[in-house]
Parts: sequence; C-alpha cells; structure tokens
Amino acid sequence: MQVNNNYNSISFSSRNCPIKPFTIKTSKGTLYCNEINYNERYKKTIYKQIGEFFLDIFANTSSHPFWVKCRKPTLDQKVYDDYIKSSIKEYKKFFKEKDTTVLIAKDENNNIAGAIYTRKLNLGKRLKDDNTLYIDGLAVLPEYRGQNLGKKLLKKVLSESKERFSQAFLVAYKESTAFYEKLKFQKMNPKNNAQKYAIKQLSDIRIDYPEYVDLMQKNLGKKLTDNWYERVGKQ
Repeated sequence: MQVNNNYNSISFSSRNCPIKPFTIKTSKGTLYCNEINYNERYKKTIYKQIGEFFLDIFANTSSHPFWVKCRKPTLDQKVYDDYIKSSIKEYKKFFKEKDTTVLIAKDENNNIAGAIYTRKLNLGKRLKDDNTLYIDGLAVLPEYRGQNLGKKLLKKVLSESKERFSQAFLVAYKESTAFYEKLKFQKMNPKNNAQKYAIKQLSDIRIDYPEYVDLMQKNLGKKLTDNWYERVGKQ
C-alpha cells in the first residue's frame, strides 16, 4: 500500500463513491490521504498491516475483555493472530466490492496515522441494506488525536457517499460515542418498536452490546419514506 505523495502519479479506482487524494495539515506535519487502489493485487502483508492498525487502536480504546487480551505488550498472541486472520479473510472479500471505501492517511514517511473502512451494510442474511453505508472501522493514532483527523476522514467519506446512500450506521465503543454524537449520529433505541428487530439481530452478533458499545446511525440528507432498520425487518 505504497502512497506516492506526488498527486500527479497517484492512481485510484473510480468506483461508486471515489475520493480524490487530499491532504490534512496537522501540528506534526502534512498527512496524505488516499484510497487504496482496489484494482491492485495486494500481498497478504498489506491486509495484515491494515488489520493490525485497526486492531491495535481498538484494543487500546475499548475496555471489553476481548480487546484487553489484544493489548500490547501483554497480549494473548493466539487471540490476536486469530483476529488478524479473520480480518484478512474479510478484507479480501469486501475490498473487491464497488461500495467499499478504504481511505488511508499517511505521513511523509509512509506511516499510517489514520484510516477509515466503510462498505454497504451486509452483516448477515437479516442485516443487509443496499442504501445504508456501514462504517466498519475508523481509527487514529493517539499522537494525532485532537487534530480533527478522524472527523475529517469520516466527513469526507460521508460527503462522497451521500448520493449513493441514504443513511449511515456504525457500532461505536462507548469511549467513542461522544465523538460520533458531535457529528450528528444518534444512538439506536431498543424501546423504539421500529428499531427492535434490527437491534435484536445486531445484539446476536455483537456480544459487546449493550455494555461496551452503542449502535448509532445518521441520515445523510435525503428525504426518507422508511429507515434501514424498518427495511431489514421486512426481509
């Protein structure tokens, strides 16, 4: 996943929600933000690099016992390695899809400072919706926090995706809920009759809900006749 900082030589795949290269100024220097080239045949090490970046950030963000096992330097190596293997398998599948976005922010030395991974909502047979953007992961190195890096990456993806998708959905660690609320994401309500079905399906695959995470969503500016959680309940 080499990123050439000369924009004239950067190529990226024009897919459903393409994002042109851009820069973000921080107190630690300029970051170069690019989508990965989805047409390239990446080696396994690239998927592993992305997976480890997200895992290391998540492990040091959430207090869930599983993530605690993945914290360095006292991690459970088998748990860590098994998670990376499953991540690589997922990436190989979803990175090929036209609705997937993998946007990476790198410094001048080609080190990842932040990343966001989004795709069409597809979390199983009962949790699919073609018009909903699923924000699978957003992570920023601790030394770049307070620089609005995560906010800018997320807003860029949402902006470029709003013509394609009507809503966005994510699972937020409770430590990050306030961040998403500032960006107008709202918590799903298990007492809301229209949302109950989707929440039940999500809770079956997210054992960390509701103790450690919040289910959050946001409308992307379109007038809606129904919501994604109503549509999945009718499938």
